[in-house]
Amino acid sequence: MSDQLILVTDDGAHLNAKVELHDLGIILHSRSGTDRNRDYRAALELLMSRLDHGQVAYRIYLDSRPVQRVDLAERELAFDRLSPVGSRFDELVRAMNAGSSSHGAWRRLFIETPGTSQIRLREIIVSKPTISRLPASELRKITTTHIHNAVQKLLGGGDAPNFAASRDYDALTGNGTPLAPKKVFGLAIEEALGIEAFPGHFSAGWGQVCFELLEEAGLWIVPKKEGVSRPKPDADLVKAQLVDFVPTQEERVWIEGNPRIVTHLLRERASGLAKEKRDAFIAEHGRLFCEDCTLDPVERYGPEAGSACIEVHHHRTHVENMAPGHKTSLDDLKCICANCHRVLHRKLALGLSASL
Repeated sequence: MSDQLILVTDDGAHLNAKVELHDLGIILHSRSGTDRNRDYRAALELLMSRLDHGQVAYRIYLDSRPVQRVDLAERELAFDRLSPVGSRFDELVRAMNAGSSSHGAWRRLFIETPGTSQIRLREIIVSKPTISRLPASELRKITTTHIHNAVQKLLGGGDAPNFAASRDYDALTGNGTPLAPKKVFGLAIEEALGIEAFPGHFSAGWGQVCFELLEEAGLWIVPKKEGVSRPKPDADLVKAQLVDFVPTQEERVWIEGNPRIVTHLLRERASGLAKEKRDAFIAEHGRLFCEDCTLDPVERYGPEAGSACIEVHHHRTHVENMAPGHKTSLDDLKCICANCHRVLHRKLALGLSASL
């Protein structure tokens, strides 16, 4: 006995995929042509994601007509159950086409869910919370601290189970570790707003608050192969930012690579700020030294020349949306040696976080 289901994504989109409840689980029909089950991939990934979230154990079997008389054990498809759903899908396609000349056929599948009733399966697969898009004013309550905490949770092995692995973009940390942007932002929403976050709460993409805040927090968004390329910087805006600012030759190279660094350099050169930071640092520690590599320039180069080796770096480049007239605090600054300073600026020019 079977019962057809209508799959709806967390964003409210209806998928073109024929899915049926079966006495022992779920049947996903094959895709063929341009119209039949054209959302097959999205449907299978959604099914796996929701079964994972519902903590339902399952096995997947090839169920095409030619093999339906073969024992289930002989047509089970192997895949890594701990990998992201996108990777699982690719593994399943390779497994279902093994031994044939076809590499792109997406075949009928039987997803066995032993011990789970049809009523429970329907609740997990079809039912979803009513999601309303959060206004930008709410999303902007997310701070860099919220985003950093989300990053640390994911790097520590945590997860955001309501969000699938990213298929279009990566959010790179300072050491180049790729994270799913929506997972990071979803966890940040939960901490900032105290709600359970879902994909329908926000949009991710260029020009959206999600990407804006992630990059201001120091992450660097890069498109995967099928992702949309980063929009080109507004030349007029960059030019306007450079009024009364004379960058060095090396800084010009950095700016060409990543125009966002202009704001960083302008804040570092704020009148009197570097001297104020150095004076406060000496008052606290009794001497100047590099906060990154611990170089003591006076010890190495003597008291007269040594202090020139320590520069002031604005280590919270894109901390949050600063209102006009915002004054940088000394806590936003670090005392570091010239070598470390050049490395951090190079990271910023490459789009790598200097703090994550």
